[in-house]
Amino acid sequence: MRSSGQRAEDLPERELLQIYLEDHLTGATGMVQRLTMMHQNYGDLPVAGEIAQLLQEVSEDRSRLVEVIGSLGLQRSGAKLLLARTGELVGRLKTNGRLRRRSPLTPLLELELVQSGISGKSGLWRSLTVHADSLGLDAEEFRSLEERAYRQLHDVVAAHRRLTREAFRADSSAAG
Repeated sequence: MRSSGQRAEDLPERELLQIYLEDHLTGATGMVQRLTMMHQNYGDLPVAGEIAQLLQEVSEDRSRLVEVIGSLGLQRSGAKLLLARTGELVGRLKTNGRLRRRSPLTPLLELELVQSGISGKSGLWRSLTVHADSLGLDAEEFRSLEERAYRQLHDVVAAHRRLTREAFRADSSAAG
């Protein structure tokens, strides 16, 4: 894992790296599940196309993270992935103030969750850029993934703005 001229103190501690990457994988798994559910339930919203695009890209990003973990010979925690799946399901049980139809606030709040996840993911790619050389990885790839995360963040904020205009109206057509 060490390149020539690399000092041992420059290498990330393996256990800390594993925890960090597992935590991000847990978050990415939850985000893919959230976006999948949003894609299935919000096809009638004006931001359905953005949700579909995000789902595709976030799924690709998660797959790349799985590859990185494997290439570094790190273990994946089944317990953390189960926790992500369970947490996502529990998150769907929240009350929304409506019994028979979705609240216009629900997709808005879910976009805010996605926004938080993407913001965290940009930090992951930035951290991997810093340590790429010592890990034998391609720093430029992680810079590119970080830039993509910033674009995704911009897209989520724009989608959020579009939904916000309608979400607080009593006759909200965005509510479906």
